[in-house]
Amino acid sequence: MTDHSGGIHVSGTTVNFGGPVAGRDMTYHAASQTGPGATGSGRPRRSADVAVLTIIDEEIRAVQATLQRMRDYRERRLSYGPLAREAWLPDAENRPIRVAAVQTYTRGTDSAGLAYRELVAEYNPAVVLLVGIAGGVNPKVRVGDVVISDQVIAYDARREAEGHTYRRGQAQAIARPLGDRVNDFMSKTTAEQVRPDGGTFHIRRGPIGSGNAVVTDARSEIRRWLAEFNEKVMAVETEAAGVAQSFHESAQQDDSPRGWLTIRGISDTADKKKGHSYHDLAARHAAEVMALILPFLVFDEK
Repeated sequence: MTDHSGGIHVSGTTVNFGGPVAGRDMTYHAASQTGPGATGSGRPRRSADVAVLTIIDEEIRAVQATLQRMRDYRERRLSYGPLAREAWLPDAENRPIRVAAVQTYTRGTDSAGLAYRELVAEYNPAVVLLVGIAGGVNPKVRVGDVVISDQVIAYDARREAEGHTYRRGQAQAIARPLGDRVNDFMSKTTAEQVRPDGGTFHIRRGPIGSGNAVVTDARSEIRRWLAEFNEKVMAVETEAAGVAQSFHESAQQDDSPRGWLTIRGISDTADKKKGHSYHDLAARHAAEVMALILPFLVFDEK
């Protein structure tokens, strides 16, 4: 049976990336093993290669739809509460890339940081992806575009003084091994992606701002501060700072992930027009880009 519903097509033992998601037409033939529970050497595999965090319902639905077009999709309830969606696809050398996705309990940096730690404890992945939506704050991005963040700027920490707020932002860049793979992806993938309806969206790379405050004012103090901190800030959202901090605090452990990466579809422009109209569209685009980048996130531990 062949599935043609989106950017991933599965037919027989072939997984094809392309179709409605243009710019990266990749076909991999599945390995002979029955699934990700075994490798060519017969060694059991218990951890996911890539773990995915989502926040709102539209995000997990989009990621779930993408995983359902991969191999051996299944759902299982994790011991600590969330429903995990799992699937796998073969890489260029016919090795399975196992993917597991969950939805956080609630929004915000604290919940995202906790979800990151729980996900790492459950799957011990090489990479954790935060996939979903964000508000665009850069003239280069428009609704529907997707931003791959190579740096997260946390904007919550501050000192309140009489007549002035002094922000103490902290920037955390993605780990070097992951940055190299993002470089590969960006150099080999068409920035302008074509939608099934003939429209287009762009894949962009750059820093994002993150904190618990939801920004809905084009003239907000947070937006001004972010622009002064780094004029290239692309978007704002409310979870990546928690994931970045959790990774930073555990990075010296031998079994810690190689890195985290944030993939955000732009659903609004973080101003008074902010709403829910484009949540589904932005989440779908982010999930499609997630699927495109997965084959680049393979490390040598397999």
